[in-house]
Amino acid sequence: MPSLPPAGLSDGSVWQRMLSVCTLALGLFSLFPAASQAHEQSLTPQAIHFDGAEGYTDEELAGAAGLAIGQTYSADGLKQRAQQLLDIGIFEKISYKFDGSQLSYAVKMNSQVYPIQLSNLPIESGEKLENQLHAKIPLYHGAVPAQGLLLEAVRRTLEDMLTGVDIHAQVGTELVEDPATHAPVAVRFSIVSQPVKIGNLKLEGVSDYLRPLLDKNLKISEMSFDPEHSTADIEHQIAEIYAGHGFAAAEVHAVRYGYPVIEEGVIRVPYKVTVKEGRSYRLGTVTFAHDLPIDPAEIDRLMGTRTSFMPENMFLESLVSQLEVRLKGQGYPNSHVTLEPRLDNAKGVANYVVNADLGQTERTSVVKTDSANNGLQNLIKH
Repeated sequence: MPSLPPAGLSDGSVWQRMLSVCTLALGLFSLFPAASQAHEQSLTPQAIHFDGAEGYTDEELAGAAGLAIGQTYSADGLKQRAQQLLDIGIFEKISYKFDGSQLSYAVKMNSQVYPIQLSNLPIESGEKLENQLHAKIPLYHGAVPAQGLLLEAVRRTLEDMLTGVDIHAQVGTELVEDPATHAPVAVRFSIVSQPVKIGNLKLEGVSDYLRPLLDKNLKISEMSFDPEHSTADIEHQIAEIYAGHGFAAAEVHAVRYGYPVIEEGVIRVPYKVTVKEGRSYRLGTVTFAHDLPIDPAEIDRLMGTRTSFMPENMFLESLVSQLEVRLKGQGYPNSHVTLEPRLDNAKGVANYVVNADLGQTERTSVVKTDSANNGLQNLIKH
């Protein structure tokens, strides 16, 4: 089944309702004999079981549908519960029957569910977040459908987690596609109401001599925050400044530090940076990785700046900056140029190999979330 509505159906809820009508027909057929004999027959299940829902417990699914053992339902009430299960988004088909004691559901799982990605949310991802989401949303088992109540429950829970650290922001979703196959691979959650950028840096281990150079050359305030890449980006930028001033062996370690804050409409995420500067080195040779997509004539021109007008200790910093500009201009917007030092401690010389991580350009499409409140209260624990 497709994860997004077909062309011509711009409203995801319309497509979901059409899907539901087809699948509910099975449930109506199963229930019809009993309903025809007694229009308002009361049904009181003594057991509730779901067949085909691998990985989910009967208790989880019954709770999501608002079903309880020993509670009495009408035929219409059971139809509404079946529709509520379909609205979650993890099922393609549902049929059900009641044998006088046990309420049994046969379900077909939706094969098009995807892991989540966090784009610019200042929330630590990984196992801790997965456990937090599952504790809050029992039906969250590490993946979400492209639409439906489960997707909306995760989105709202992430907003609540931000509110818990005094960040009031709107979270949106988008479907991420593999750049080669264009097949959906993940659902990405992003703050869409404000920009999110790197905030204040608490520097430790920086000498009085180099601190003014960092203050002058760091472009941190304009760096967008990305929980997957920002730590490495900060370390990379500071290490390049050190290398450009002869400290090729400097060790830089950045970590998130403190809570995000809102400054002039921008969410700022603070970091602490610890530096071990090490000794200074003279600049030796600079060579380029053979697979860099840069014209050799352009490399020769860049290397020529080393002996023409640029002081040696600033050459590397300029080289990295210019190479990144050219790579971005050639269609690699997520590229990062890196310097691999080869240290000769006996001579006090640092030789470098210039490499580049070209990154990937991902395709995204907007995922429409269902904003209806009906059913969400059964998914999210309060």
